[in-house]
Amino acid sequence: MDTGVPNAGRRQILKRGALGAASVAAVAVTAGAAVQQRVTSTPATASRTMRLIGRDWHTDTTKLPGKGDQYTVYGALHDPSGDKVGEFFSTNVGVDSPFQITGEGIGAFELHTLTLQGGTIVGVGLGGGTERSYAIVGGTGKYAGARGSYLARQDTYGLGGDGKAELLLTFLE
Repeated sequence: MDTGVPNAGRRQILKRGALGAASVAAVAVTAGAAVQQRVTSTPATASRTMRLIGRDWHTDTTKLPGKGDQYTVYGALHDPSGDKVGEFFSTNVGVDSPFQITGEGIGAFELHTLTLQGGTIVGVGLGGGTERSYAIVGGTGKYAGARGSYLARQDTYGLGGDGKAELLLTFLE
């Protein structure tokens, strides 16, 4: 098949194409390494923690919530020394997900408000059982812009518990 390009010219075009492709690949690898360098050299985020003790933890239901059931949880918040520092409120909706990974049956979508001296903290989470993790999604007052997460251990009156709770908050700074 005659392409109209002499063999020597064709070889030159192929060499240039191969060199061009190798140059593009080298630039891509270098750029990828630079991006990787930036990602891995990000400094660790500083954090601070807060421990709150819940007392008189109540739920307004006496049966394990099912899909679509709405219920609330509320109680007093104390610091570790026992002084009252605020109140806790949550609005919850039962979910029935076939994909639930906790293995503890029906779970709930929960929206928490921790009212403390100087402001509020808002948390959101999903789960089942007495120990769950939540995201800190914001706050007001001295907690404005708060972010982080917390572990909550809750054993409410109404569902056969002892009315105690513990919240271990980690704020990212």
